[in-house]
Amino acid sequence: MIDPERKISREGFRYEADGPSACYIIHGFTGSTYEMQEIGKYMASQGITAVADILPGHGTSPDDCNSKVYQDWIDSVREGYDRLSAEKEEVFVIGFSMGGALTLNLAIERDIPGIVLYAPIIKHKKWTVYLTPFVAPFKEYEEKKQFYKNEKKKPQTFYGYSVYPMKAVAEVVKLTWRVRMKLGQVTSPTLIMHSKADIAVPYENGQYVYDWINSEDKQLISYEHSAHALMADCDKINVWEETAKFLKSHSGAKLSEV
Repeated sequence: MIDPERKISREGFRYEADGPSACYIIHGFTGSTYEMQEIGKYMASQGITAVADILPGHGTSPDDCNSKVYQDWIDSVREGYDRLSAEKEEVFVIGFSMGGALTLNLAIERDIPGIVLYAPIIKHKKWTVYLTPFVAPFKEYEEKKQFYKNEKKKPQTFYGYSVYPMKAVAEVVKLTWRVRMKLGQVTSPTLIMHSKADIAVPYENGQYVYDWINSEDKQLISYEHSAHALMADCDKINVWEETAKFLKSHSGAKLSEV
């Protein structure tokens, strides 16, 4: 079920394409598969089946999200990827924001032919975020507008929940710390895309991932104008095209141009 007024989806999606290749798509923290719908449809139009699941605690309520731990998200992504891999010859992974961190973790555990990261979060812009595990027991939520405010622009339209569940934020901090310590174990071909106008997850995150992974085949594409959800913003067509080009160029199935 999709709620366009709240820009949230309560379920995953699957867009089928003929052929042996697929991409597993992972949405971001407090968001849902809603903002990943267009990239999913585009990949299917390019001959690559696109599948996305709702992460535990998402598409439901902030209270539900606060009841989850980062291992729940890791387990969900692992199960979803393995399920798709059991039916397709090759499965790429596309991850947005926290989904990028989950993608990197999956790339450490699985032999993935290629990963694409949209605005991956691996470090946090304010040191106070690292105090969240201590604050969360006393503060359940934080309004998103305090994170998206920009004096030069109108507040960015956010997807999913209107608040950050603070206990869940503490789990994001734990997840990113875990993945950051293991970035050197990532060797899959990697495409990173990040906007310098991103005020939710600063551009430095994308550069940090690029610098620290051990992939011999890696690329960082920068954008100037898109907000955090660059796969759904003003540069989205280019983001989609670059994603498809990367997956096709790394496909052992020799996907034909559509």
